[in-house]
Amino acid sequence: MRADFVIKSSVLSEKAYGLSEKKVYTLKVDMKATKADVKGALKDVFNVDALSVNTVIVRGKTLRKMRSKRGGAFDVKRPNFKKAYVTLRPGQELPTATRVVEADVAVADEKKE
Repeated sequence: MRADFVIKSSVLSEKAYGLSEKKVYTLKVDMKATKADVKGALKDVFNVDALSVNTVIVRGKTLRKMRSKRGGAFDVKRPNFKKAYVTLRPGQELPTATRVVEADVAVADEKKE
Protein backbone atom coordinates (compact mmCIF):
# COMPACT_ATOMS: atom_id res chain seq x y z
CA MET A 1 0.00 0.00 0.00
CA ARG A 2 1.31 3.47 -0.87
CA ALA A 3 2.60 5.42 2.13
CA ASP A 4 0.73 8.60 1.28
CA PHE A 5 -2.61 6.75 1.31
CA VAL A 6 -2.10 4.97 4.65
CA ILE A 7 -2.27 7.91 7.08
CA LYS A 8 -5.43 9.96 6.67
CA SER A 9 -5.34 12.41 9.60
CA SER A 10 -4.58 12.78 13.27
CA VAL A 11 -7.26 12.35 15.90
CA LEU A 12 -8.02 15.46 17.94
CA SER A 13 -9.68 14.50 21.20
CA GLU A 14 -8.99 14.82 24.90
CA LYS A 15 -7.74 11.25 25.11
CA ALA A 16 -5.46 11.68 22.09
CA TYR A 17 -4.03 14.92 23.52
CA GLY A 18 -3.34 13.25 26.87
CA LEU A 19 -1.61 10.34 25.15
CA SER A 20 0.52 12.67 23.01
CA GLU A 21 2.10 14.02 26.20
CA LYS A 22 3.25 10.43 26.83
CA LYS A 23 4.61 10.24 23.24
CA VAL A 24 1.77 8.00 22.03
CA TYR A 25 0.18 9.49 18.91
CA THR A 26 -3.28 8.70 17.58
CA LEU A 27 -3.82 8.63 13.80
CA LYS A 28 -6.72 7.79 11.50
CA VAL A 29 -5.49 5.26 8.96
CA ASP A 30 -6.93 3.42 5.98
CA MET A 31 -9.20 0.47 6.83
CA LYS A 32 -7.01 -1.94 4.85
CA ALA A 33 -3.72 -0.75 6.38
CA THR A 34 -1.78 -3.20 8.52
CA LYS A 35 0.55 -2.37 11.41
CA ALA A 36 3.54 -2.84 9.11
CA ASP A 37 1.97 -0.45 6.58
CA VAL A 38 1.57 2.21 9.29
CA LYS A 39 5.19 1.78 10.44
CA GLY A 40 6.43 2.08 6.87
CA ALA A 41 4.29 5.15 6.18
CA LEU A 42 5.60 6.89 9.31
CA LYS A 43 9.15 6.19 8.17
CA ASP A 44 8.51 7.45 4.62
CA VAL A 45 6.34 10.48 5.35
CA PHE A 46 7.60 11.79 8.72
CA ASN A 47 11.03 10.08 8.92
CA VAL A 48 10.40 8.67 12.42
CA ASP A 49 10.72 5.13 13.80
CA ALA A 50 7.75 3.55 15.57
CA LEU A 51 8.41 1.25 18.52
CA SER A 52 4.88 -0.14 18.52
CA VAL A 53 1.65 0.27 16.59
CA ASN A 54 -1.73 -0.76 17.98
CA THR A 55 -4.79 -0.57 15.76
CA VAL A 56 -8.50 -0.54 16.52
CA ILE A 57 -11.56 -0.35 14.26
CA VAL A 58 -14.09 2.16 15.56
CA ARG A 59 -17.62 1.22 14.61
CA GLY A 60 -19.79 4.04 13.29
CA LYS A 61 -22.69 5.14 15.47
CA THR A 62 -26.29 4.95 14.29
CA LEU A 63 -28.09 8.29 14.50
CA ARG A 64 -31.80 8.98 14.25
CA LYS A 65 -32.64 11.83 11.87
CA MET A 66 -35.91 13.60 11.16
CA ARG A 67 -36.69 13.99 7.46
CA SER A 68 -39.78 16.15 7.81
CA LYS A 69 -42.89 16.37 9.93
CA ARG A 70 -44.77 13.97 7.66
CA GLY A 71 -41.93 11.72 6.56
CA GLY A 72 -40.96 10.50 10.00
CA ALA A 73 -37.58 9.52 11.37
CA PHE A 74 -34.98 7.33 9.75
CA ASP A 75 -31.64 5.91 10.85
CA VAL A 76 -28.29 7.02 9.45
CA LYS A 77 -25.10 5.08 10.16
CA ARG A 78 -21.76 6.89 10.33
CA PRO A 79 -18.89 5.12 8.57
CA ASN A 80 -16.44 2.85 10.39
CA PHE A 81 -12.81 3.97 10.61
CA LYS A 82 -9.50 2.60 11.83
CA LYS A 83 -7.30 4.27 14.45
CA ALA A 84 -3.65 3.56 15.12
CA TYR A 85 -1.94 4.28 18.44
CA VAL A 86 1.74 4.80 17.64
CA THR A 87 4.59 4.87 20.16
CA LEU A 88 7.77 6.48 18.84
CA ARG A 89 11.41 6.09 19.78
CA PRO A 90 12.70 8.48 22.49
CA GLY A 91 13.61 11.89 21.11
CA GLN A 92 11.25 11.67 18.13
CA GLU A 93 7.85 13.30 17.79
CA LEU A 94 5.11 13.99 15.28
CA PRO A 95 3.61 17.42 14.57
CA THR A 96 0.44 17.73 16.67
CA ALA A 97 -2.01 20.40 17.69
CA THR A 98 -0.92 22.19 20.85
CA ARG A 99 -3.07 23.41 23.68
CA VAL A 100 -3.47 27.19 23.97
CA VAL A 101 -3.44 28.40 27.57
CA GLU A 102 -5.24 31.66 28.41
CA ALA A 103 -2.09 33.03 30.07
CA ASP A 104 -0.15 32.55 26.83
CA VAL A 105 -2.84 34.42 24.90
CA ALA A 106 -2.74 37.30 27.39
CA VAL A 107 1.06 37.52 27.09
CA ALA A 108 0.81 37.51 23.28
CA ASP A 109 -1.79 40.32 23.42
CA GLU A 110 0.48 42.44 25.64
CA LYS A 111 3.38 42.02 23.23
CA LYS A 112 1.25 43.28 20.34
CA GLU A 113 0.47 46.54 22.16
